[in-house]
Amino acid sequence: MRGCDGVSAITQAASVLLARGPKAAEVFVVRRAEALRFFGGFHAFPGGKVSENDEVPLWSDGTPGQDARVACAARELFEETGVLLARCDGAFPDPRPWEEERRRLLADTLRFGDFLSTHRLRLHAEDFLLAGSLVTPEFSPVRFDTAFYVATLPPGQHASVWPGELDAGFWTTADALLAGWTRGECLVSPPTVSLLELLRGRLATDLPALLAPVVRALEAGAIPPIYFAPGVQMIPLKTIGLPASTYTNAYLVGSEKLYLLDPGAHEPREQERLFETIDAPLAGVVLTHHHPDHVGAAAAVSSRYRLPVLAHPRTVELLKGRVQVDGTLDEDDRLDLGTAPDGSGPWHLEATFTPGHAGGHLVFYEPHYRLLFAGDMVSMLSSVVIAPPDGDLGLYLASLRRLRDIDCRMLLPGHGAPTVRPKQVIDDALAHRAKREEQLLAALREGGPQSVAGLASRLYRDLAAELLPLAALQVWAGLEKLQREGKAARVGTFKAEEAEDRHLWAAV
Repeated sequence: MRGCDGVSAITQAASVLLARGPKAAEVFVVRRAEALRFFGGFHAFPGGKVSENDEVPLWSDGTPGQDARVACAARELFEETGVLLARCDGAFPDPRPWEEERRRLLADTLRFGDFLSTHRLRLHAEDFLLAGSLVTPEFSPVRFDTAFYVATLPPGQHASVWPGELDAGFWTTADALLAGWTRGECLVSPPTVSLLELLRGRLATDLPALLAPVVRALEAGAIPPIYFAPGVQMIPLKTIGLPASTYTNAYLVGSEKLYLLDPGAHEPREQERLFETIDAPLAGVVLTHHHPDHVGAAAAVSSRYRLPVLAHPRTVELLKGRVQVDGTLDEDDRLDLGTAPDGSGPWHLEATFTPGHAGGHLVFYEPHYRLLFAGDMVSMLSSVVIAPPDGDLGLYLASLRRLRDIDCRMLLPGHGAPTVRPKQVIDDALAHRAKREEQLLAALREGGPQSVAGLASRLYRDLAAELLPLAALQVWAGLEKLQREGKAARVGTFKAEEAEDRHLWAAV
């Protein structure tokens, strides 16, 4: 949920780095089920969001009021792994006889506090070492304030994952899991990547000291290190965009040769945040298309670092007088990224021409990890706006169908979070457009000649008034597609100074 200022509400959450022993480097990692909407298929640490039942647990001193996230950490750890960080008369019990209670907790038919009380169990805050809290940045439509705790596996207990929201769990070291991630063998959530990077060659109990400077930097406004794949940093930047896109994702990609894709920040302060993030020499700036929310910082980055700007020839035309483009990219052109992060060989991006949303739109495919940098072909926040005359719905749909055939493991969009279900997202977008076309044709057949604005008000009657101009653009694009297909025609004109299209339309 977003507030009136456009910033998403924050949900309290907790996560546990469970160490195998007091001096062990191994921690317990779970794999989230593929079907989950949030980080489905990714490896992470056990945890979840705080529930109302976490507010009044039983503590060792008999008084409530402790941070509910500690109780959440204990509950989630027991539900997800069967490890119970609660004590009876000061000692850790064997929780295996309480498997039925674990099932009921997972099913939300048992309160955690009632479970603790029934078995005379108490939580001890000293069993949960707070490493620090990380807040999901403003760009995300789903935000969490997550407390990360370090805990040690109690003697005699064993961790096990039951199939459901999780489908695997295992002990590993930070170095081992990061090595598998670097080889492309698994997906790891960005917060987990950041914590594992800090723990390379270290004990889990070292995390509080290691995480503290990172938290201070983030609180001071630094851009968080968001890595969905090795050598690929997502950099969400505030931009001037269409609702609900107030942020645009730039991507820093490469090893020996790094390219910055779509730096859209236009405000000087946001550009400074971007400059503070760039800590390695760049080979160039790459633009997927010409829209302001994707090119806002292109000239500033190019000037500051003396870099070439690269884009499609049509984008060069559309940016003339606004951004100096120094080189062109087109279908099948490649950008050399150096050596792949796992050392397996050459690494590169491949360009694909995908007009429709914009006349010069490009996407970039990275075949080693099978990543698709999709620009504005797909938005994870809303439908993509097709704005004539440069926007062309027919071309856009054809480009979407081309993307569906790419062997892609992860789609990284210009707006919203990356997805590991690219084909489903593309199919959903195609189905949505087909439904809208059916509605438009039905509206044309039911009435006489109609204007774009009139059709938009009719088809989008529940839309806020300030968004109707965007809806009108979609109707206009749909009508032009239907006209080319012989299904609709312009049948007259009317006077309206503010209208983009002054024609009356009818079904053929």
